[in-house]
Amino acid sequence: MNRKQLFNILKIVISIVLLALIFRSIDLPAFWLIIQQANPWWLLAAVGVMMLGVGVRAWRWQILLDAIEVRVPLGELTAIYFIGFLFNNLLPSGLGGDAIRMVELNRHTERGSDAVTSVVVDRYLGLLALQAIALAALLLSWGSVPIFVAWITIVVFVAGVVIGYLLINRTLYLRLQQRNNLFRRLTGVKFVGNLFESFHRYPLPAIGRSFLVSFLFNFTLIAMYAFIGWSLAALVSLAQFAIIVPITSMFLLLPISFGGLGVREWSFQAFYRPIGVSPEVSVAMSLLVYFIGNVCTGIIGGIIYLIRGARGVVVERTQTMNSEQ
Repeated sequence: MNRKQLFNILKIVISIVLLALIFRSIDLPAFWLIIQQANPWWLLAAVGVMMLGVGVRAWRWQILLDAIEVRVPLGELTAIYFIGFLFNNLLPSGLGGDAIRMVELNRHTERGSDAVTSVVVDRYLGLLALQAIALAALLLSWGSVPIFVAWITIVVFVAGVVIGYLLINRTLYLRLQQRNNLFRRLTGVKFVGNLFESFHRYPLPAIGRSFLVSFLFNFTLIAMYAFIGWSLAALVSLAQFAIIVPITSMFLLLPISFGGLGVREWSFQAFYRPIGVSPEVSVAMSLLVYFIGNVCTGIIGGIIYLIRGARGVVVERTQTMNSEQ
């Protein structure tokens, strides 16, 4: 068993331990009652906006690909996104889906590096737009969240803007590499260096259009969280969801658990409890977010993946029969 396999097992163990600790700390009968009394219409609305959001994300991705002359139909990119959700649920890392997106995109282009850069840029623009929405919501409803949440939002947004400016400013990037040893070492890290090089391949108009579409997607994401919360009668405003969703989403990027399980539930308790949401409702909300945002989309991705496999078998058999004739 190699180091990577051990690390993946550790992620699963961490998720199990965190979930066990969380469920020991809440009132289980109350938790199950909250789940049973969830409003199905709000949950159906959450599923609807989640599915819409997948299509919007595919559109954002297509804008980036078109900019580097990789032409892929929107329907195909949407299908690849769903397949990515499938592998997010199978691999002990929230980034598993991104890797599969790169593999699937390679079917449409021989330039493998383009697949990598488009996925990296696509992910970053989405996160930055989400932080911008959080800052706007914070400024419009100052005092609706604890001060520590407000400061986290401000610091993360400012950091994102600074990084974004460096990502798109090739001249400044080269200057810092030449004159700043710390920056040179930082960009020497493979992931960080790839992120900078990825952005430099795209024209600014394409990045701008993709960034604007990111706002539309993130509105659907925030709406999904809000609809789930309201289905459980959580007294949380849309502005509060807009501020907290980006913070909990950042915790899910940490590769320390399986599919974010355990980390998601902990972060929901940490950030929704201070605004009056009970631990039972917080945990119920987090698990429904996982089910709708990951499991439902993963099931659709699995169906698409199976259909593709079946079509591949049919095509292969047809080609074999034709060659024999």
